[in-house]
Amino acid sequence: MDASPPSSSSPSKSSPLLMEVGVLEYPGSLRQAAPVLSELAQRCNRTAAAGRRPGARMLVTRWTMSTRGTGMQRVAGAELFGDAVPSVIVVPGNEPTWPLARPDERMLSWLRDSHDAGSMLAGCEEGGLMLAMAGLLTGRSVSLPALTRCPPLAQMVPSWLPSERALVDEGDLMTSSGNDAWKFLSLRLLARIYGQSVMSAAIQQLQLTIPKAVQEDLERFSPNFAHGDRGILKAQRWLHSIAARGVSLPDICEASGLEPRTLQRRFLKATGMRPIAYCQRLRIAKAQLLLQAGGAVDEVSWTVGYSDQSAFRRLFLRIVGVTPARYRRQIFSARRERARPAPGKTQSEPMRSVASVA
Repeated sequence: MDASPPSSSSPSKSSPLLMEVGVLEYPGSLRQAAPVLSELAQRCNRTAAAGRRPGARMLVTRWTMSTRGTGMQRVAGAELFGDAVPSVIVVPGNEPTWPLARPDERMLSWLRDSHDAGSMLAGCEEGGLMLAMAGLLTGRSVSLPALTRCPPLAQMVPSWLPSERALVDEGDLMTSSGNDAWKFLSLRLLARIYGQSVMSAAIQQLQLTIPKAVQEDLERFSPNFAHGDRGILKAQRWLHSIAARGVSLPDICEASGLEPRTLQRRFLKATGMRPIAYCQRLRIAKAQLLLQAGGAVDEVSWTVGYSDQSAFRRLFLRIVGVTPARYRRQIFSARRERARPAPGKTQSEPMRSVASVA
């Protein structure tokens, strides 16, 4: 979805909206996380400006625990965003030489409160484990490292659903793990904020190698959760929790506490889509994941709420561009190709400072 969420700031009408992406810095967190993401943001801001693209521009801020013990604070940027919570909060992984200790409970409480207030949370490697410690991953599909990386969680029975994918984006929560976790998570944030075309331009400019499976995740349906409308946010989170299966407009009204006409107007303004069209995109995105996992077309159709396979096929074709059966064949054909030996094939490079590859 090529849409840019608004921010909580109030710039002049002639200026693009600023969207705050706060990087949480805790003892042992990756030192280069905020600088790399900030450089990427500056690059994408220039690309968006050169193309006269409407929508938000990303501004990266740093958040740390106050030395006075009063809770979390911005290192800078308060004059721009005031008391508003960041649209996105990124929790990076640890430096390799640092063990992940249990974080301050005030930090975990801030993450929970910010999520309740509408912030999207993104956890990379051990950062995802911190989201688990905050109790935010219950029942969610996630990409996390081994629990041995986080001693406080080692004895805990996971309440989340582990995924084999390197990047999992559930709308209001995003997790990434593996060797290139920070690269993939950063690129997905670019897609969410600027749209697919600006993200693709960044990949080309930086000459990054992206595996096909991850490319599919980077380009997946990405709804806007950073619009600031609490009623619509409540409805969105409910829809994502059930993958929008078997819901009607009255159901969404009940979940949001809004009347139909008000819901339609505010939902379109917040997400760029009408409620039913949003549900269709959400269900087809779920179907894509199930087909990638090997599900049969008829079973997938039923699982995502379509008893009429013809209707499911038509909708899938309209949104994805190919039929479900062809999509499934393409996925498995690509996997067979990747499994073949490829002499001389270069390995993908992890993303370092943008300046080093600019």
